[in-house]
Amino acid sequence: MDIKQLRYFQKVADAGSVSRAAAALSVAQPAVSRQIANLEDSLGTALFFRNGRGVKLTDAGAQLYGHANAILESIRQAERDVRDTVGVARGTIVIGSTPSIVRLIAPPLLSAVEQRHPELALEFTEGLSGYVNEWLSNGLLDIAIIHDATRTQHFLTEPLLREDLVFLSKKGGEGPITLAEVAEHDLILPRKAHGLRLHVERAAAQMRLALSVRAEVDSMNVIKHLVAQGPLATVVPRGALDPSTRELARTIVDPPMARLLLLATSSQRPVSQTTRLVIQELKLAVRNLTETGQWPGARRPNEPPASQSAPPAKASSPPHVA
Repeated sequence: MDIKQLRYFQKVADAGSVSRAAAALSVAQPAVSRQIANLEDSLGTALFFRNGRGVKLTDAGAQLYGHANAILESIRQAERDVRDTVGVARGTIVIGSTPSIVRLIAPPLLSAVEQRHPELALEFTEGLSGYVNEWLSNGLLDIAIIHDATRTQHFLTEPLLREDLVFLSKKGGEGPITLAEVAEHDLILPRKAHGLRLHVERAAAQMRLALSVRAEVDSMNVIKHLVAQGPLATVVPRGALDPSTRELARTIVDPPMARLLLLATSSQRPVSQTTRLVIQELKLAVRNLTETGQWPGARRPNEPPASQSAPPAKASSPPHVA
């Protein structure tokens, strides 16, 4: 068994086809088939079921796939660590967070890295907080921005910013709304595995309020679309609002609602110098977005919220991501 065989094996498993894997690897199909055959011979078992539509992992293949992913990730980490020693940031750093956060941080962070570190590539992965936590735990992310309610002992974290939450309803309304009044509405929220849901339910429990959650949807865009159609309402970060929903939002008071966002890395593997460099660029980008008002409702972690006695000011539109 050698590294080339593992790489080819992983690519065939991911593609579900030898021909598609060969195209992705930019090598001839017979070369891929030969490497897979040699690997199967060395292990003494078939790794794929083959049919007219492609290939599927056998039980033995599925077992090897998990090991191959870990081995190849260790090799990539070794390459990053060695490259770090020569003082030039190279390779790819994968960053994950919720869609509303990625939409805000990706443009300035990509621009800064492209200008100052041209040999470094960034990839962004988005999903609700429960999924982001899982990806970071599984080693699929180098850096994550997560919700305080979902932190675990497996992550190294530091406070990044605090973001206001708002009530969203088709009826809109004038002025702030209390959490007790929010609890009187039928709500649509993400499932309980996700940080936003955990935060809202904990705040309600502290006030001995029972929430009426009538629907659960794991997509912020779908939630906003359904709320705009009525009759359900929701609670969302102010930074997640867009032109179609901004007029439907009301500030929540008594208590003011805000979530603490954390910058997280995995405690199960070392943080490379290249990753640390990207973290510094990310912090600079977030600070600039916060101080210039381009991240609506965001402030430094220890900064108190603005006065809740008046309706919130109109926020500037967030940067657009193609």
